[in-house]
Amino acid sequence: MSTKPNFEAMTKHELRTYILEHREDEKALHAYLDKLHTENPNPRIYNPEENVADAVSEYLKQRQNQES
Repeated sequence: MSTKPNFEAMTKHELRTYILEHREDEKALHAYLDKLHTENPNPRIYNPEENVADAVSEYLKQRQNQES
């Protein structure tokens, strides 16, 4: 019997890697989704008619301005 990793202590990247290697582990998936939601509780949802490329471009410009 193997022990489950501590999902709470894993980074987003580590948890994503674990999920990709253990696709049947629903607890890991829920932990990952919880972590994503905690980091961004109000994500932007795009309508089908919106141009997502424009939104991504605008987001990247904002990030670049924040880092400058």
